[in-house]
Amino acid sequence: MIKEKFAAIWYKWKNEQGFLLVELQLSMAAAALLMVMFCSSSVSILQNCQKMLLDMQLQDAGRYMLSMLEKDLAYDSVQITVSKDFRGAAKIGCRTVFGGKSYLYTWENNGLYKQIQTAGTKGKNPLYIPDCKVMDWQVKKLDDKTLLVEFILQKQGRQQKFRRVFYCLNGRIVQDGA
Repeated sequence: MIKEKFAAIWYKWKNEQGFLLVELQLSMAAAALLMVMFCSSSVSILQNCQKMLLDMQLQDAGRYMLSMLEKDLAYDSVQITVSKDFRGAAKIGCRTVFGGKSYLYTWENNGLYKQIQTAGTKGKNPLYIPDCKVMDWQVKKLDDKTLLVEFILQKQGRQQKFRRVFYCLNGRIVQDGA
C-alpha cells in the first residue's frame, strides 16, 4: 500500500518542472552519506593495517638480529665471554673458529653493535635496523654451553620482546661476569 502511494506521488511529480533537480540532489546526498560511512570505516582499517605493518617490520628486524647472533654464537664461536660494561649493560665477546677473528657485541645508544677484530683491522657495525630501538638488552649464562639473550625492539610506539636460547656447538662460555 505504501509502495503504491509513493509510486503514484513520484509519477505525479516526475512531470513537473524541477523534479529532475530535486531527484538529482537527493541522489547526491545519499551518495555523500554512503561516502562518509565508507571513509569513516576505512580509516580504522588503515590504522589497523599500519599497526600490523609495524609489527611485521619489528618481527623481521628481531628475526634478523637473532639469526646473526645465532650464526656467530652457536656455530662460529670457540670461546664466548659474557661480561658487563661500566654502565651495567651486558657485553658478549667471542673468538671464532676463523683464526684470529673475534666479535664483541655491545649495547649502546639504544642499539646493538658488533665489533669485528682481526689481526690487523678493527671495525664496529650496527646489528640493528636504524629506525628500531633496542631496549632492555640482557644476556645470561645458563650453563657452560647455553646462553639466553633477551631484548625488546621498539618502533613508533609499538614494541615486541624477543628471547632466544643459544646452544654453542663449537665453543663454550668461559667467563660469566654478568
